[in-house]
This record gives sequence, structure tokens and C-alpha cells, in this order.
Amino acid sequence: MQQDIITSIDFGSKKFSATIAVRGKENLDILAVKSCKSIGIEKGMLIDSEKCKAHVLNLLSELEIKTGKNVKGIAIGISSNKVRITETTVIVELDEDKVKSHDIIKALKKAQNSITISNDESIVDILINFYILDGKVIHKDILNWKAKRLEINLTLVIAEKKEIQKYYEIFKDTKYNIDSIKLNILAGKQIFLSEKNSMEYIALVDIGAGITEIAVFNNGIPKSVSSIPVGGNNITNDLAICGEFSFLEADNIKKIYSSNYKSLYIDDSLPDETEIGTIKVSRKLFYEVVNARIEEILSHINMKLKNTGHYDRICSIILYGDGINYFEDIGEIIRKIFKIKTQVVRKKDLGIKNPENITSLAIAKEVYDRLNLLEDAIIVPTNKSNDKINEKECLHNIEVENHILKKIKVFFGKIF
Repeated sequence: MQQDIITSIDFGSKKFSATIAVRGKENLDILAVKSCKSIGIEKGMLIDSEKCKAHVLNLLSELEIKTGKNVKGIAIGISSNKVRITETTVIVELDEDKVKSHDIIKALKKAQNSITISNDESIVDILINFYILDGKVIHKDILNWKAKRLEINLTLVIAEKKEIQKYYEIFKDTKYNIDSIKLNILAGKQIFLSEKNSMEYIALVDIGAGITEIAVFNNGIPKSVSSIPVGGNNITNDLAICGEFSFLEADNIKKIYSSNYKSLYIDDSLPDETEIGTIKVSRKLFYEVVNARIEEILSHINMKLKNTGHYDRICSIILYGDGINYFEDIGEIIRKIFKIKTQVVRKKDLGIKNPENITSLAIAKEVYDRLNLLEDAIIVPTNKSNDKINEKECLHNIEVENHILKKIKVFFGKIF
């Protein structure tokens, strides 16, 4: 039995993460997940395609060797910086009085022509929110359902052409091609929103190394996306400047010291200076510098949420990413800044050894769902060639990775 290969890459400011999976008859089976240091990306923007290209191609090559698979088509995940979304509803008449994949494809193409964008913009993705069949709202897949009239509510993702073109430059003159483009923050829906917790206004906040991304959903439908050019690197920079450390020294100190930095700060029996390897660190300096920057980052997020126009309707915030979540008293600081119920997702909650891989896994799942719906047709609204994903042989799955999404859904089911 042959199966489709799905390959996804998360272009993060700190890490590149790639996933190779196979599309089984009923499940998405993960073959391998791998990450490497990010080069050429700053604050969510691709600034050096050549440097980025070398690392990405090497990452893909290592995955191909590990899995024995020949990758061609790739789904990439990018930041929401210089990206906007808009919502629309399109109508198509059903030729066969039954919903077929080609009807949905027709609706997606019709949606591309239903909105006005500038010459500098490009539609990079179209998300299906819900269907209306003969006047009845349907949220689940509707293939082969009988009806005469189909309406689809969609969210179109629109980005600056010049920024998107940079990603195509990475794969120029290689065997790889971009099949689809996803927003990392919207892919977070695959991980953190379940049927139980999505029936209200929910804000997803991903605090990364160089950028913080925010998406507000209502009933699982994205209502706004935004970003702030701050993250964990800002804390590292502050420590480096105030403590006169190199960036790498400050980053290492932050990782080691963050899990109990408040407990050490309030312990008067300890000397002010603590040794971390060969470096001496002031407990007071670390606490005051870190606390000030975390409060500033959270205040920026709070203000950005207020500016969405949905703030008063937001019932809860899900905060994840490796920017600040590993600090000892993060929950206490959050409660001081946010008046909305907020859940902090830590590494232990994800049940995954390397949390930086979570978004590439989510992108792979999103591509899998779309392939099942459209019966292998891939809509790439960027006018690039639409190559069908190659069919490859099946490999054994990695059970730990394949159960991640289920574990997280259960985790949030207990909370909300």
C-alpha cells in the first residue's frame, strides 16, 4: 500500500523545525521530526535567504536520510508579521445534488476573486470555517452530503508578495517546491483548540525568541492575527547588557537560572552572587532585569489584545512558546497583568521532548486534513505550480509524536 508524503517546515526565529509524515487511510503517521538552529530569520521575517537556504536544505537532507524518503513538496509555516486575514462567504450551486471535492475547490477559487487586494499582496492560504448546506450550518466535513446549494465561510490569509517571494528563493534551483503556506499562529488551532474550548472567544499567544504572535478565535474561526517584535531574546539581551555577559552566556544563564530564580532571590541565607559554571551572577540583578522585561512583554500583549476590538469578548488566553513560559513565577506575573483567565502551556504539558517541534507537527496535521477534504488537490493561491504530493511507501510511525495532539486535547479538555 502506498501513501502520500507530507513534509512541513516551521520557520522560527530561533529554530527551524521539520516534520515528515505519511498520510494513512485513517491517520497521519509521523516518520521523523528534526530541528536545527535558525539562521536568516529575525523577529519572524526572512532577512537572508542564502544563509537560511543552507540550513533548511541540510535539515531536509538529514530527514530524508533518516526516513529513506525523497521529499519534493513542502508546506511552510511563517510568522504573522506583515500578514492580514479577511473573512468571506461564497456560494456554489451543486451540479450533482451532492457535495464533491471539486465543488469545494470551485468555492476556494471563487473566494480568491471575491476580495480586493493590492498589487503588492498575495493570497497565501484559505481556511474553511464552516459550511451552509441548503441553509443549514454544518461544521464537519460534508463530502457526499446531498444538497442543491453550498455556501462556505472562509478566512483568507493575505501577505506581502515581496516577503513571500523570499521563501520561494530558498527553494529555487532545488528539487523542492512549496506546496502550501501556513501561518504558524493559526496552525496553533490544531494543537490548542478543541471542540470543547473553542465555542467562545479564545486568544492564542505564542511568545517565541524574536517575535510574539497573537490570534483571536471565535467558535474556532480566526478573527484577528497580529504580532509584536519582542520575545525571549529581549530578556537575553537585557541580561547581557546589565550583567556584561556575551549573548550566549546570558542565554545559557537564563536557561539554567530561570526555573528557580525567584526562590533564590527571596532566600536571604544565600549570598547575592551565584556561580553558574565559571560565571558569577547577581541574584538581585537577574530577578529585577528578568521581571521588568517579562512584565513589559506581557503588557504589550495585553495592549495588542485590547486593540483587536474583541478584548471584552475574550473568555480565555492560551499562552505558549519558549519565550517566557519556563520562568518560575510566570503564572503570578501573568495574573498581575491579565484580567482574563490565562492558561500557560509548559514543556511538561506538551508531553514532547523538544517543544520547538510542535508547530511543524501542527502544520503537517493541517495539510493532512486538507488533503483528505480535497482528495489530493492542493490549492496554492500564490500562482506557483500546484504539484500533487508524491505517493511514497509507508514507514512505521513514531508513537510518541503521533499521540502528542491527542494528549494536548485531553490536557485542555480538563481545563476548560
